[in-house]
Amino acid sequence: MDAQAMTQIEVRLPENHRSAALAREFTRKTLTRWGHHCWQDAAQVVSELVSNVLLHGHGQPVVRLSAVHDGIRVEVADDSPLPPTAASDTGGLGMRLVERMSTAWGVSKLDRGKVVWCELPAVPNPLPA
Repeated sequence: MDAQAMTQIEVRLPENHRSAALAREFTRKTLTRWGHHCWQDAAQVVSELVSNVLLHGHGQPVVRLSAVHDGIRVEVADDSPLPPTAASDTGGLGMRLVERMSTAWGVSKLDRGKVVWCELPAVPNPLPA
């Protein structure tokens, strides 16, 4: 966890098809409450990471949002130790989107499973054409 985090909240989601939508709504409400009116990028990233858990991981996705001095840190944990993969013929385009929208991202191993994290600027950068 970033030592400069000011605010942090997390939610454990069900392991079903509704989780990505629930994660987007959780992100929108949380960031709006924290005064971030540019919550759309964070909601998209959270949705992609939760979808990855549902498609490729296992266990209930856990979403953690942290407000840090220069933006938002997003973490999504699950019980699978396998890291996400980059884009290929069989998928992975969501991780490419996460990479492009984030200032940094990575994977940290847990005792059980992993957490995929990324950091987003407080004001989104436009994606290159």
